[in-house]
Amino acid sequence: MRFSSTLIAAASLSLLSVNSVHGYGILGHTLTGQVAQLFLTPETARQVKEILSPYYDGLLSKAAPWPDTIKGQAKYRWASIFHYVNTPGDNPPESCRFEYAYSGHDVVNGLFNMTSQLLQYKLAEPTTPEDKSIREDALRFFVHFMGDVHQPLHASGKERGGNNAPAKWGRAKTSLHRIWDGQLILKDIKDRFDNNPKAYLDNMVEMTSNVWLPEASNWTYCNPEKNQGDNPWSESTKLITKLCPMEWARDMNQLDCSFVWKDYDPLRDYSGEYFEGVTGEKNNYLVQRLMAMSGVRMAAILNEIYDPPVPYSMNPLRKELKDETVVDVPFNLRIVKQG
Repeated sequence: MRFSSTLIAAASLSLLSVNSVHGYGILGHTLTGQVAQLFLTPETARQVKEILSPYYDGLLSKAAPWPDTIKGQAKYRWASIFHYVNTPGDNPPESCRFEYAYSGHDVVNGLFNMTSQLLQYKLAEPTTPEDKSIREDALRFFVHFMGDVHQPLHASGKERGGNNAPAKWGRAKTSLHRIWDGQLILKDIKDRFDNNPKAYLDNMVEMTSNVWLPEASNWTYCNPEKNQGDNPWSESTKLITKLCPMEWARDMNQLDCSFVWKDYDPLRDYSGEYFEGVTGEKNNYLVQRLMAMSGVRMAAILNEIYDPPVPYSMNPLRKELKDETVVDVPFNLRIVKQG
């Protein structure tokens, strides 16, 4: 299995930036983008490269952290509340209850919104620099939000998603949110892979294509009933059969009870037994598996938009819509050669 040297360089560079993590963390977003890149079809990869500015070299891994870098800019102030979703009455670990209520300002709506924009610009190519810029923003936000929605603390409002939950990491003081944003990943790379992010990425993809395959084969299945809700974008994205942000957020919310907040203690050293429990074999390498899940789902959706496999007569992304039947095509979990 070969990986682009550019991808590996991006992973290495991300390790130098982990002290400035925001959102899901630069490292987590970079890794999910790398996983997704490996499962893009050549046509999807070509169109992604065309959409992104030359700086990104067509790499989702380089584009993924961008929304966290522009949070302080007035132009993008509106986007700061799209990185998470809060649910009323949620109180892990005693009770995890995800009852989605449309607010217009959360990561679920953000994913519907950005996917809808990508579809709009696929059906009608942008002709002005402004529209091309909006399309690029939509792709960068989409890739980023896909990472955020798979970080369990982005699906729980308790203590501001763990930001206000103090915790210990060895001798250092931190927060539960920061632990899940990057510290778990960093220590896992250090302990199991001798500080080698390439080996960590290789292992993640190998596990996805082999050990996790029975489960991973269902990661892109989307249950319409679990994805229903009062969201104005759901109608405009209905042809994307693998977009299920409500279901994903609900699943992450359940992890807040079963793993993330379990036995929470601000004086506990989370770099010990807790770390082993969520990164090791006992729970099937949960942290690593969530990043792989995010990347696989990201690739499946982008492939569905930019290289849809259904017959031309049944998909407006290929040709004028003649039949509104939606066909769910299984996602192929194999590495795709790109050029």
